[in-house]
Amino acid sequence: MLSLTIQTPGEPVRRFLVDRPAVTLGRASTNDVFLVDRTLSRVHARLDETPEGFVLTDLGSRNGTLLNGARIGDPVALAAGDRIVLGETTIDVTEEALSGTRVVIDAGTDRSDRTMISTTSAVSSLRHPSAREVTDAAELKRLATSLQILNDVSLALLTDIPVPEMSGLILEKLFAYLEPDRGLLMLRDGSGELRPEAMRFAEGIDPADIRLSRTLVEAVTVEKHGVLMVDTASDAKIGTADSIRLSGITSCIAAPLLVDDAVIGLVYLEARLGRKSFTGEDLRLLTSLANTAAIKIQNLRLQETAVAKMRIEREMALAWDVQKRLFPEVPPTLASSELFGRTLPARTVSGDYYDFFVRNDGTVDIVVADVCGKGMAASILAASIQSAFQAWAAENFPPDRLCERLNDLVCRRTSAEKFVTFIVALYDPETGSVVYANAGHNPGIVLRAAGGHDLLPAQGTPLGLFPGRTYGSGSLTLAPGDLLVLYTDGVTEAANPDDDEFGLDRLVELVRGVAASPLAGVEEAICTGLAAFAAGVPFHDDRTVVLLRRL
Repeated sequence: MLSLTIQTPGEPVRRFLVDRPAVTLGRASTNDVFLVDRTLSRVHARLDETPEGFVLTDLGSRNGTLLNGARIGDPVALAAGDRIVLGETTIDVTEEALSGTRVVIDAGTDRSDRTMISTTSAVSSLRHPSAREVTDAAELKRLATSLQILNDVSLALLTDIPVPEMSGLILEKLFAYLEPDRGLLMLRDGSGELRPEAMRFAEGIDPADIRLSRTLVEAVTVEKHGVLMVDTASDAKIGTADSIRLSGITSCIAAPLLVDDAVIGLVYLEARLGRKSFTGEDLRLLTSLANTAAIKIQNLRLQETAVAKMRIEREMALAWDVQKRLFPEVPPTLASSELFGRTLPARTVSGDYYDFFVRNDGTVDIVVADVCGKGMAASILAASIQSAFQAWAAENFPPDRLCERLNDLVCRRTSAEKFVTFIVALYDPETGSVVYANAGHNPGIVLRAAGGHDLLPAQGTPLGLFPGRTYGSGSLTLAPGDLLVLYTDGVTEAANPDDDEFGLDRLVELVRGVAASPLAGVEEAICTGLAAFAAGVPFHDDRTVVLLRRL
């Protein structure tokens, strides 16, 4: 069985067991694998089981699907060791192996009305020892042992041991008292799926696959009941579930791990034919222990998540502090011109980059770049591009040659799924002339003081896609009062609650209305306009705006 280890920047790493014949992946919450990644299509890709194994299919996504660094077209076979890249999300494919045992939830229907007793019927009908006089010596011993095991687990809960160790301890105590043949503790993962956390087998018991009745699982996780199922061989009054008899199970008990009103997992024990059968008192003990352990397990998981998050946030804050120093502290002072730039990261660090470089002849390079992806990896690549750009600009390379050199650099230094959109404008403040090259970036905008606007379209593909690419260039002249606007797609692709994007036309209209304002005011108006449009929807991409006005 295949397992997917899913890593999306800014999200906890999670695991998904491919336990069904078809699995969809995408940014819509209706997918089997819901990915919090705005670079993805709603339904981006799908895994399908075939007689030969699983295949991966791209479902016509906007940004494509990569398998082991190559973009796929037709469905391709998938195997353990493969790596899938969807936008910013990386998925490693492995074989699922847990002590050689699988846990399977059967879809078959059990005759549960005759075989299942829940805590609301069986346990409530049992007279609790505390509510009556207990005189039977065996019952006194059983009660004392039950209290002892609850006390032992409660004492263990006072320590901060890892969740797997805590889960193993719970099964250890249950095996010592209830003597089951097989036991299982399952917890919900980040996607809400039940995953095995700990297993235990009695000596001499074959660790074959554990098959859970779906009826039982739903009673525990949906109805939130403890469950006892008994075979007719041990109790003639109660019929047996077909799946239990066929599995050779005398009886089984299960209880929810309940925190407040949420089920975070379950504990399951089973006894095989010829050994023993569980009782209502056993179910009472299991339910009590599960209620005690659930809160501690939840607290441990929250604590582990919080510590990991704090560590990542601390490291990212330090990285952003370093990265901010790579941006121009202040724009250069130019004759009859003014410059302004600002980057707002979607997370702590940014994959966007802008820069100004004044050449010896007084002309100035104005650069905006957007590295595919966000987070630490994108910021490191952006820093590498900055150092190379400044070195080659100092050698007076024209914009088209700068793009060619940088393209080859990115191709050499990164994997196939990484690319960079890039635009560079070489501006002469004396004449107002602009020579530019656009490598797959959003079109720059020139708002004319006399009315209308021009666009700076792409003359080639993004950097890093194809080695040896050549790039074209374009030219224009800024008249006094004209405003050049360079930006990244985090601006135009900002979404509102209806998932509409801000778009180029809205940006032109917004800037036109404030074009006479100081450049800092123009940028502030763009930020305000985007916030109003998004109406509370988080920005999922970095936003960079660079403005040049000829006075």
